Amino acid sequence: MQRPCSWLAVSLLLVACDLPSEEETRSTMSEVATEVVEAKTATLSATQQELSKASEAQGRRVDELEKQLASLTATVVSLESDVAEAQVSIEAMKKVEPPTAPTVMAGRPDPAATYKVEVGDAQAIGPKDALVTVVTWSDFQCPFCGRVTSTMEQVRKEYGKDVRYVFKHNPLAFHTNAKPAAIAAEAAGEQGKFWEMHDKLFENQRDLTEKNFVAWARELRLDVKRFQKDLNRSTIADRIDRQQRDGVAIGARGTPAFFVNGRFLSGAQPFEAFKKLIDEEMTKARAKVAAGTARDRVYAETVASGKTEP
Repeated sequence: MQRPCSWLAVSLLLVACDLPSEEETRSTMSEVATEVVEAKTATLSATQQELSKASEAQGRRVDELEKQLASLTATVVSLESDVAEAQVSIEAMKKVEPPTAPTVMAGRPDPAATYKVEVGDAQAIGPKDALVTVVTWSDFQCPFCGRVTSTMEQVRKEYGKDVRYVFKHNPLAFHTNAKPAAIAAEAAGEQGKFWEMHDKLFENQRDLTEKNFVAWARELRLDVKRFQKDLNRSTIADRIDRQQRDGVAIGARGTPAFFVNGRFLSGAQPFEAFKKLIDEEMTKARAKVAAGTARDRVYAETVASGKTEP
């Protein structure tokens, strides 16, 4: 009698029946391998593209660096040439003898000479017995004249009562507001406020109008009606014209022009230039005083025999 199959045997048979065949296994493995190869191939292609792009970028960068290097090299060569030329020029200048005296220009005062520059009725600040008198011909619209005002303040602070500063007018023709400003300053001077108005005018060189002159006169607490009347006084205009002619006669045609105890100094010079000249004249003045000259006679005696034309 045949024994019936047990449930275990049946189960094993069923499991065995579900296993893939060898051919199916090979097919499955082939498909998986194909997918892996395709993925790797895609990755390889993308990597190669990135590598190509990086290589191209690096090539461009190398080209740029080479161009920059070539440009810098050319610049260095040019600078080396400039330095060599400059060194040659410096050596040549060292061999040139400095001038023994200031250069004298035709029609202009000789810086080495003394000129007879009288104070007259010009506005002055500082004592009459100062050992050194600095006379300037100036123009209220001239930017260089405005620039040197602080230098003159420094001079006055440095030397105190030993220096007197005298202001004369030379309103240049092409400065259309210069003469009206000069008249305004002198009109303020009629009431003892010349230097205050002088400062206002130089501080506001671009706004030199009669309206502002009157406004500044009011700020300075002048008698405004009297001030306005003086703006039209011919005697003030004549004073300015006379001072201008006197300056031109001795060669002070440009502004600012300075005479330090009669010695000419042109333009808006730095403080050191004034100091050098003032110290030289101060030494001479003290020698005069030591020899018996009264302080209040020093300036007059210094310029008495001075030149009267350039």
